[in-house]
Amino acid sequence: MAELEGKVALVTGGSRGIGRAIALRLAQDGAAVAVCARTEGTAQKTADEISALGVRSLARSADVSDMEQAASVVDAVVTELGGIDILVNNAGITRDSLFLRMKEEDWDAVLDTNLKGAFACCKAAARPMMRAKGGRIVSISS
Repeated sequence: MAELEGKVALVTGGSRGIGRAIALRLAQDGAAVAVCARTEGTAQKTADEISALGVRSLARSADVSDMEQAASVVDAVVTELGGIDILVNNAGITRDSLFLRMKEEDWDAVLDTNLKGAFACCKAAARPMMRAKGGRIVSISS
C-alpha cells in the first residue's frame, strides 16, 4: 500500500520546477493531487501526468494572493477530491532588480504572491483540516 493512499494534497505553484516535482512525488506515494498555477494549461499538464500514475488529480488556475481565488481552489479540492489533508504552499515569484531600482509595485507583487498567498491558502485550508481533525501544511520559501 502506498504511504499516502487515501490522502488529498494541494500544491500551489505546482506546474513546474520544485512544485511539479513535489506534486508528482505525492502522487507516486498514492495521494490524490490538486495542482494550482496561474495558468490552467500548465496546471493541467502536470495533472495529466499525475493521472497517468493512476491517482486522481485536479488542475486549477488562480492568483493565490487573492483571498477569494485561494478559497475557491480549496473549495474545489474539497468538493472534487473529497477533502484536503496536505497543503504545500509553493507558489512564488521574483522580480530581480537592484534594490535602488526596484519599483514599489514589483515589491508588492512579490510579497502578495510569496507571503499573502501562503496566508490565503492556509486560511482557506484550515477549516476543512480542522473538521477532519488533522492535516499538514508545508510552506516553501527562498
